[in-house]
Amino acid sequence: MLKRRHSILIAAVFLISAFNRCGSSDKLTHRSISMAGKWKIIETWGNDPADPRFDDSKAEDIQIPGSWDYILNKNEDLAGTIWLRKKIVIGREFRDRMLVLFLGTIALADEAYINGVYIGGTGVIPAKEKPLDYDFTFYKERSYQFSAALVHWGGENVIAIKIFSHYINGIKDNPELLTISEWAEKSRYQDYLPSFNNLNPIILSVLLLLFLGIVIKGSGSRNITVYALVFIMSVFAINLLLLGLPRFENNLHRFKLFYGIYAFVDYILLLLIQEFFSIKNRVITMLFTLLLAAESLFIVYAPSTGFFISYCVIAAITLVIIYILYAVAVFLIALYRDPRRYWYLTFVSVFILISVSNMLYTIITHQMYKMSYSFALRLPAILLGALFVYLFDLKNVKKERDSLAQALLNKTKQLRRAEDKLSNLPIKPEPRDIIHNLVEYLDNNFNQTYDRKKLAERFSLNEDYMGQLFKKMTNTNIANYINMKRIEAAKQLLRETDSKVIDIAFHVGFDNLTYFYRNFKKHTGYSPIEYKRMVRKSLLAFEGIADDEIY
Repeated sequence: MLKRRHSILIAAVFLISAFNRCGSSDKLTHRSISMAGKWKIIETWGNDPADPRFDDSKAEDIQIPGSWDYILNKNEDLAGTIWLRKKIVIGREFRDRMLVLFLGTIALADEAYINGVYIGGTGVIPAKEKPLDYDFTFYKERSYQFSAALVHWGGENVIAIKIFSHYINGIKDNPELLTISEWAEKSRYQDYLPSFNNLNPIILSVLLLLFLGIVIKGSGSRNITVYALVFIMSVFAINLLLLGLPRFENNLHRFKLFYGIYAFVDYILLLLIQEFFSIKNRVITMLFTLLLAAESLFIVYAPSTGFFISYCVIAAITLVIIYILYAVAVFLIALYRDPRRYWYLTFVSVFILISVSNMLYTIITHQMYKMSYSFALRLPAILLGALFVYLFDLKNVKKERDSLAQALLNKTKQLRRAEDKLSNLPIKPEPRDIIHNLVEYLDNNFNQTYDRKKLAERFSLNEDYMGQLFKKMTNTNIANYINMKRIEAAKQLLRETDSKVIDIAFHVGFDNLTYFYRNFKKHTGYSPIEYKRMVRKSLLAFEGIADDEIY
């Protein structure tokens, strides 16, 4: 088994990886010029604004970093091309062989010019006739090198940027002009630390997936295995969509897939959490499934980007919020029932909630250009939580299974002795005598599934007549008698073993944990956990051990 210090090392790697671009800095130096602030914005598909002589005196001002939603909202496609222009003076102290124009993340494609000369671009700006046929390059940071020979030293220089946007629009970072040496210093650490706007989230997830395989093997649950694999593949799909894969001739399909899978991911996460904590509600799960199906059909129907953003995205985000809130409720219930077992998952849960909240905030406020790629860390965070489960929880499984196995062995011996006694009894053909045999049969097989019809056939009795005789002789019905026997057996296992409540419930014949809790409290006045704690406390008090020494 992995040692606990290994988990600390992995957690440290995980946290270090979370600092996206922590090596960069917006601090001004004598060899960089910040271009944050007012820029001129011109709405056109043409290239006239690239000319430094272009008259932009009547153009509107816009703050950069910032976005231009109001321009895109003029058409149903929410797509368009704008120009940003800024005039700056570059002193001779910036003389260098090469200079760098740093623009950070831009949504979605761009071309950069200085004094009318093209110095670089990212993505391809589509034709006006097919505005949704473009390469999705939002994830790339823009930094363009150009020769110092293009600069008018001590005079006015015009920086012009042509930008195409579709739904996501804006500039996230502070634009800067730097010397090549200053840029090398600025990006030194960035080259070594992982950035979560590329393939690194997928690579990290694959590495942690190895540990998930160990946890799944230890859990022995087929449903957990299926949900985990579907969850991982869905998150990979989201990452690939944000990396521009695959290419679409109509990128509205990209956003439809993104939000559709995004809602599906949280739905699967909810199922996974329910299965892991064994807290399920079939009615609520069915309702959530129907809502997801309806939302998926709604997304497929969306005829335009404007309709999709106005209605489908709101519906998808509402659904995600409902899933997350219910998942939190399930976790809190599990934490309340067994805080000593699940306390360490609180840290992972808080991180995931922060990540989800940040993502939802950027979507609801229409600031997708500020999207933090911390949401890509949700999968590694969940896998890290699974690793913690392996280290802190599954190490007790062997002890619990051994304890339960011993209890089962003792019970088997009791059943064999009862069978021997039963085999030596003479045949009693009278119906009332058969009820005695029925009682003994139930005493030895109460953990089997109760089937009234098969039971009547076994003892050659009419179902109704069997029920009437049984109640007359025992003052209770068969189902209640079976439940009482199961509760008695559960009480014995709670007293004599360290097994989990859920394992005991299934062993004595209950296939529904909630039904077991309700019946146990009905017959004893305590919940299983309270009963176990009370018995243990009484035993320790009898042995002269203080209550606070049991831990």
